[in-house]
Amino acid sequence: MSLLKWMFASKCPKCGEPLVASGDGVCSVKACPHNHYTEETYSSLGVQIVYDEEPDSLN
Repeated sequence: MSLLKWMFASKCPKCGEPLVASGDGVCSVKACPHNHYTEETYSSLGVQIVYDEEPDSLN
């Protein structure tokens, strides 16, 4: 069973670490603990926003 969980776990595409999930009634957020990748999902709107760069690299 743990193999199935591992196969379907959301992971950062850059470092491979498992994403940390959080959210509220409006938005669900999955983020890399090292800030490589963030994914926001607004299911009521059918919208998914993906940030795949570190904030420091945008400058």
